[in-house]
Amino acid sequence: MERSSPPDPLNSPLGSPEIRISRPEYASIPQRTSDDDIFDSRFDRPSRFEEAIEPGLGIQMRPFASPTSPGKSYSQQSTPKAGMFSSFAPNSPRPLYQRTPDTLYSFGTGISRSRTDPMTERLIAHRATQSAKWKVHWRTPTIMVSSFIIGIVLALGQHFWYRFLHHRPMYDEDLKFRWVLYGRALAYLSKVAFGGCCILVFRQRIWRTFRERALSVLSIDQLFGATDDPSLFANWETLTNAPIAVAIATVFWLIPLATIIFSPGSLTFGTFLDSKNVSRAVPHVNFSLETTKDWRHPVKFDADDDDLLAKGGNKRSLMYYNTTDKSQEPTTPGWFDYYDQPSAELKRISLLFGYNLMNHSTHRLNARQAVCGKSDTGSQYNCTFTQNFIAPAYKCDLVAKGMGDDSRLAELGAPFNTSTLVPQGRDVYRAEVKLGDYKYPQTNNFQKGPGGVPAGEIPADLGVFKSEPVLWIGWSTNSTEPLASDSPLHANWTHRYDPQIIRCVMNEANYTVRWNFTGPFFMEMSMREFLGPVLDTNFTKNADGTLNYDADPVPAENFVRPLPDVGRYKKMAAYHAMGEVFRGFLGGHVELEPPIPGPSYAVVSSDITKTRLVGVDSLPKADFTKVLEDFFGDLVLSLYSAPEMLVVEDTPLQVSRTMWQSSFVYVPERLWMCYAPVIFVTLIVLVFGLFTIWEDGTTFSTGFSRILVTTRNTTLDDISRGACLGNDPFPMELMHTRLKFGVLSEGSENEYMGSEGFQHCAFGVVSEVAPIRQGVPYAGLRRRRQMKSGLKTISE
Repeated sequence: MERSSPPDPLNSPLGSPEIRISRPEYASIPQRTSDDDIFDSRFDRPSRFEEAIEPGLGIQMRPFASPTSPGKSYSQQSTPKAGMFSSFAPNSPRPLYQRTPDTLYSFGTGISRSRTDPMTERLIAHRATQSAKWKVHWRTPTIMVSSFIIGIVLALGQHFWYRFLHHRPMYDEDLKFRWVLYGRALAYLSKVAFGGCCILVFRQRIWRTFRERALSVLSIDQLFGATDDPSLFANWETLTNAPIAVAIATVFWLIPLATIIFSPGSLTFGTFLDSKNVSRAVPHVNFSLETTKDWRHPVKFDADDDDLLAKGGNKRSLMYYNTTDKSQEPTTPGWFDYYDQPSAELKRISLLFGYNLMNHSTHRLNARQAVCGKSDTGSQYNCTFTQNFIAPAYKCDLVAKGMGDDSRLAELGAPFNTSTLVPQGRDVYRAEVKLGDYKYPQTNNFQKGPGGVPAGEIPADLGVFKSEPVLWIGWSTNSTEPLASDSPLHANWTHRYDPQIIRCVMNEANYTVRWNFTGPFFMEMSMREFLGPVLDTNFTKNADGTLNYDADPVPAENFVRPLPDVGRYKKMAAYHAMGEVFRGFLGGHVELEPPIPGPSYAVVSSDITKTRLVGVDSLPKADFTKVLEDFFGDLVLSLYSAPEMLVVEDTPLQVSRTMWQSSFVYVPERLWMCYAPVIFVTLIVLVFGLFTIWEDGTTFSTGFSRILVTTRNTTLDDISRGACLGNDPFPMELMHTRLKFGVLSEGSENEYMGSEGFQHCAFGVVSEVAPIRQGVPYAGLRRRRQMKSGLKTISE
């Protein structure tokens, strides 16, 4: 081939077909040393062609083999680079084939890079025989699926951990802090797992985007760093050209919001009502215990440490007895004990209850603690339980209401009628409660000494309960209705008063009581089921219709005698003692002075005004019948305030025990409201990622190694000159250069083919890349030795 002297480079056209080898006059390039010298050592001396050519300057001839004549070598002219020694490039798109081969010199210097490392040469020789393989490697899809599954497992682990902590009392602050951190660690790890799955899918997707869309270097930068830099979402180019990748990146950025920030909020620390059903020994009233009690043989009472009484002592009975035998151990045939009076302990209980003016029964100090128990930390439980027992109760019936309603009163032999009550009478309250009562004392002659032993012959009816007094109680209530001016009562009264009379009989009843010990404890009486009178006898009437209390009631067979049924007698004595202390509050009367001429005031002759049965005006409360029945019921329940009483015993019972505990509180709905969207969206992303891998036929990553092999393009070398340090500020013209990932110089450029003719894939400008076809083998840049040997062939 003929060589001509080089013309003036400034006057030569860019696309001239002539071969020109030019050398810049100002350049002083030192002797080149490189790993190609190993290849050159096979020749005695370099060819003149090689001596005349400076790599990187002027026009170089590229050898290639003909497909029809493999044994012959041909050369192709390389278009010189535009620069100081060539004319300016035309303002037209750069053709696919116009490209400058690689150079071994650093730009602008004559210093060559030394490649004498044998290991590197062996690697180069090995890689020259390789081509890209289209294969889906198992690692990426496996890690994607595993990350998703691990994320679900960690979310479940957080759920079960929080459920373990739920309602678990915790008073150790250090342990509380550690347990909270464990849950947050699980939340963080689940974020890592779900986020890792999304990142792997994102990596697959951005390579699809690089192949399909031309993006600026700025957008490519942001896509590669989308998991670290949220500025991606402010770039309109990425939003419009890579919407799917941006959506996946959005999911990645939102996952920590749900997993790390919101999901731990499902576990809080506060108070909760700890409720358990436990078996506790609770106080229980059992009047049958009195049936076997013998005052000669005391029952020991061991008080708890928290009781008011000192440890030791004896159980106390409801009543005192007299006896017919004066010996300590009765030996007289036919002896018996008989009822005397209520015991001092029962009187104390009744007085404390009757005068406390509370709306509930009397409770002992620390009753809640004794009944409900304490927690391990010393806190007191609340508790509720329901119990049943048999005890006396008064059943009251209204027998008269209003002035002149006396017909039934006469029939029943009432001791008074409505005429004795206001407004016809002076009494606003009146009670006859001792008619037919147990005689006290039973006899007038006793032997000297204790025990109430009768002197002389024992009467046949000694100690016999013949009747239980019936309560006749009347009262008047102010209706607040003004009297008519023509009323005969208008002279003394301004408002209408309505008199009422009730008749109350002691019954045996089945009590159903629901105890509620919560804070300031109280109880609620659910029901009293009346079983019948405790002593069913009636007095006969006098000629005037009144009852004859001087004669014995009938029938006599219903009398309760000390013998032979001792148990029944003692039970009746206990009931009678309860009624006796109760009747002590009711007897007497209260007079009310009329307002005209006035002043109006009450004249009290009864202890009822000291109880809760009347108001502050000393008048009976509204619904007096129910109030009276409840008053006696509460008196029975007040026995619980004295655990030393014989009728009070501890009985195992199921108790619903509660306590406001300071502990962890877990709301599962809050946790799954955070994780359910994350799991659902991540599953969609995972399925999309697997589908993308199946479509692409291979997997991708974004490490330096991938950037290294996908940016082997001399065009990129040319446009990046002057910015190789990679520091800021980066040239804006480069940031706005649009690149695309594809096949370089498809079917035209031999410098981008391997030894087998395989093409090269890399990032490039839009005009120099073609689409990548799945299944086609791609090798990369040609080996430099092949390029070198081609130049030698041309020179020869």
